[in-house]
Amino acid sequence: MRTNKSSRSNMRFLFGSVAFFAVVIISIMLFTYYAMREAWKKSPDAKYTYTVSFSPSFAGGNYQVFMDDSLLYAGNPFNADTVLTVARYTTVEPVTVAGIDTTVQVSHFTSSSTLFVVDGNTDIPTMIGVGENNRFHLSLENGRVVVK
Repeated sequence: MRTNKSSRSNMRFLFGSVAFFAVVIISIMLFTYYAMREAWKKSPDAKYTYTVSFSPSFAGGNYQVFMDDSLLYAGNPFNADTVLTVARYTTVEPVTVAGIDTTVQVSHFTSSSTLFVVDGNTDIPTMIGVGENNRFHLSLENGRVVVK
C-alpha cells in the first residue's frame, strides 16, 4: 500500500508541474504575440501607407493624380471606383560631400509631401498637403476637387 500512495503523490506532482509549465509557456506566447502586434502597428512601414479614393463625380472626366513628382494615376475617362495605395519608401543615393563619396537615405512620400489632382481639360492643379493624414477621399464640388 505504501508504494501506491507514493506513486499517486508523484503523479499528482508531475501533472501539477506540467500544468504549471504549460501556463508559463502560454503566457510567454501571448505576451510575445500582443507585443509584436503593437510593434507592427507602430512600425513606420505600416503607418505611412496612403489611400486615395474618389467619389463617383470623377467618372468620365480627364484627371491625373500626382504625389510630389510621381504620377500615380492618369485616366481618360477616369474610373471613379479606383483606389490608390501609396507607401512611403526610402532610397539610397550616392552623394559627394567635400570630395568624399558617401550615400544618403532619402525618404519619399513624407508628411511634407503634396497630393496634386490635375484636371486634364483645364490643366489646373489642386494641391492637397498630406500632413499626418493617410486616407483621402476626393470629390468634386462646383467643379473643384475637395477632400472629405
